[in-house]
Amino acid sequence: MPLDQTVRDRLDGIVGSDRVVLFMKGTPAMPQCGFSATTTSILSTLVPEYTTVNVLEDQEIREGIKAYSEWPTIPQLYIGGEFMGGCDIVRQMFNSGELHDVLDLEPPDRTPPEIHVSDTAANLIRDALSEQPGTAVHLRIDASWQHGFSLGRVEGHEIAAESNGVTIHMDVGTAPRARGLSVDLEESLTGVTLKVDNPNVPSNA
Repeated sequence: MPLDQTVRDRLDGIVGSDRVVLFMKGTPAMPQCGFSATTTSILSTLVPEYTTVNVLEDQEIREGIKAYSEWPTIPQLYIGGEFMGGCDIVRQMFNSGELHDVLDLEPPDRTPPEIHVSDTAANLIRDALSEQPGTAVHLRIDASWQHGFSLGRVEGHEIAAESNGVTIHMDVGTAPRARGLSVDLEESLTGVTLKVDNPNVPSNA
């Protein structure tokens, strides 16, 4: 269906209102989907201020931006009036350094951090990988210093750090936050989990 001209004019104005404009679900402080949370986390590490549009507050904009960009999902990032893509593309651009280039920033430091994985943690990780062939371990440390491990395919632009025969993949935002990080095991009421000791975490985090 062709985009109504009134809606197109509104979107032209929004996209042109700032160099970096993100159409998302929720707000940076309270994103309403994981993809929006990931995208805002990436942008917030690179630019101090940018415009966000909460599409959940305006159904006309929510549906109109999909036709405007010819892209079916939210979030959507525009830089300099040009559509960049959604969450997966933004993440790939971030890890490859392309996003830094578009924003006229210095290329990211891709030096793998020195980390330490204990024997028991390494055994647990190897067991998990053996149960899911074709996957790798990923670590993400966001701007709030929340640590998260996951298993998934290697995306190709991540930084790989090795310790005790285990390779941990991370994005270029996580890598500098992971320098000197130690991974061990701890027992809780829910079972055995990975425990992270990160010397970089600020005292007020």
